[in-house]
Amino acid sequence: MIRPFLLGDIFLIQRLSRQATHLPCAYTFLQPQSSLSIAFSAVLPWSTTRMLTYVLRQDGHGLVHEGFLQARRCGNMREAEVVCLAPSLDAPKGHPAIWNKLLAHFVHVAGASNIERIYADAPDQPLLVNTFAAVGFEPFTRQTVWRCFEPDLALHRREIVLLARPRSAVDDWDLRRLYRMSTPEQVRMAEGFDNGGEAAIPSQENLSSEQNVLYVVREGGDLIGAFAMTHSAHGVWLQIWGDSLEPTMRTMRTLLEQALSVMTLNRWRGPVYFAVSDYQRGVSAALEEFGFAPFCDRVRMVKHMVKWVRESVFSAAPLVETAGEIVPTTYAPPKAVASSARSSTHGHSSRGHIKS
Repeated sequence: MIRPFLLGDIFLIQRLSRQATHLPCAYTFLQPQSSLSIAFSAVLPWSTTRMLTYVLRQDGHGLVHEGFLQARRCGNMREAEVVCLAPSLDAPKGHPAIWNKLLAHFVHVAGASNIERIYADAPDQPLLVNTFAAVGFEPFTRQTVWRCFEPDLALHRREIVLLARPRSAVDDWDLRRLYRMSTPEQVRMAEGFDNGGEAAIPSQENLSSEQNVLYVVREGGDLIGAFAMTHSAHGVWLQIWGDSLEPTMRTMRTLLEQALSVMTLNRWRGPVYFAVSDYQRGVSAALEEFGFAPFCDRVRMVKHMVKWVRESVFSAAPLVETAGEIVPTTYAPPKAVASSARSSTHGHSSRGHIKS
């Protein structure tokens, strides 16, 4: 049986949280929370959290006995992201069947809640990726998350002119063009940008738009790149859009300088996280110059939900044959006709008798 978290599940969550798998998404880096606090936040009457916790309890079944899944609804409420599963697959009582049951249940619940896409950042390990794939999740990019603890040292001895400014409405057309040029089609589809999205660039890492600050960098009036930064007390998440295939990597170095300068001016605390996708070749060399080092590898996966849509269609109308015109006539029963004929005969004879 799988159901939402209840207060009676406190000890189960507390026990299994010691062997849970926290997925390497931006939310777990910037807003780390214990599984028990996440579960509590969903049942408190004054809470406005978007976190969800589902508990599996199945007595009498040794293989699939207990576990839990935690996810969150993203800023636009049309997307959700899995952030934690327990027990982990390498735990003594862990098994892919537990994850399959929890994920399948969450997919069913999400479909009834008008959620269009579910994301999961699985560690780049075959068993974990295949477990998500068994429930319909599809990988759309592989990434290496880089981390820098002291960005101030990377800017030391560099004379940097701040070119970045916050994005405005006049930048939207150029931003859409930049995003299409720097992002493969399969990634755009997974992020919902080619499905009628109105934003200039999708909200990075499925974080709410109010948490992100999007900056543009122009040279001579031309947009050369953009970057988004999300900060919290636990660090900063950085995402960059630019020409990563440029041989000299001049644009990417400029964007990194501008991003770290903005972070220093705002006095945002590190570490800084930056996820490099497999289609962004050559970025690693630039990151090493600024003090970044590889932290973890992950596979970004998405589950597109099926939606029933009503559409009007044209269908051929059946041909109806019209009947011929019907002329009404008087009708009298046979007895009435005979009686009328006799009365008519008697009438003639009587008139003849009077006439004579």
